[in-house]
Amino acid sequence: MQTCPHTAIAHAHANIAVAKYWGKRNSDLNLPCFDSVSFSVDALNTTTQAHWSDTYSSDALIIDDHQIPDHQMGRISRILDDIRKRKNWDKHCRLTSTNNFPHSSGLASSASGYAAAAVAASVAADLNDSQEELSRLARLGSGSAARSIAGGWVRWHAGHAPDGSDSFATSFAPPNHWPLQVFVVMISDAPKPVSSTEAMLRSQTSPFWEAYCHQAQTCADLAEDAIKNRDFLSLADVMHQSALMLHALTLSCQPPICYFAPKSIELLQFVLRSCRALHVCCTLDAGANVVVLCEEPAAPFVKNQILSLNVPFIQTTIGGGATVD
Repeated sequence: MQTCPHTAIAHAHANIAVAKYWGKRNSDLNLPCFDSVSFSVDALNTTTQAHWSDTYSSDALIIDDHQIPDHQMGRISRILDDIRKRKNWDKHCRLTSTNNFPHSSGLASSASGYAAAAVAASVAADLNDSQEELSRLARLGSGSAARSIAGGWVRWHAGHAPDGSDSFATSFAPPNHWPLQVFVVMISDAPKPVSSTEAMLRSQTSPFWEAYCHQAQTCADLAEDAIKNRDFLSLADVMHQSALMLHALTLSCQPPICYFAPKSIELLQFVLRSCRALHVCCTLDAGANVVVLCEEPAAPFVKNQILSLNVPFIQTTIGGGATVD
């Protein structure tokens, strides 16, 4: 319920890519080179309140009680400027956001954060945007945020239009389509050493960049087919290939970037050894933390292996789409 005019509260889940988004054809609009496929993580949430007012002299973004400096407001300003243009008004917006998990650590906090911000700001402005329109709006803040609007299993369509009008995400299977267990293993809660934006640019210096570009779209097709058919072994194959291709780029770019920590490697090795027998697979984004998927019968064994690492983890399921109070 809105507490005052032009106010709304929205919630969004982080999403984890099975087939990665890595590389932009337009950095200003966050337009990807290829399609990507992801799932929402039920336990990883951002809640954001938006309030538009004539009394504010500028926009403000407060994350976990920390106000973002003006010089770091560029990405959220893209979202708010788009709304201002469509509303033809001069109001400014105050966004207050909280995460229930560490941000900037490779757990897709930017995805849930910008998705929640886009939905809250749009609803508070009485725009009545569709899910596709909200996905395009969230994409202006962070590319992966486009995938946190829809729930369950999601495909982000790269599109071809220069203005990004055909680049948005849609759900192709609901959360209950495949009752998998999700383990979010928090190897490190420290901010990642190099931002995803910088790492994407630097990755183009890798000698493997062209090979990655050739295979990335195929990974998205294979991932969607595996999920629709609930074919776990095929999902594991493409999930591992996509993640390891990304890290091959970062390890071989100039200068190199290593996101792995020793326990990341230990868990990755366990999964790669066990994936055929246990129906378990995993992925890592740009960070040390590992997200593990498994079928329910394998969950106790996987949990014991994670416990042996002596690091925090969350056991959860596939999540839904963005919502509004």
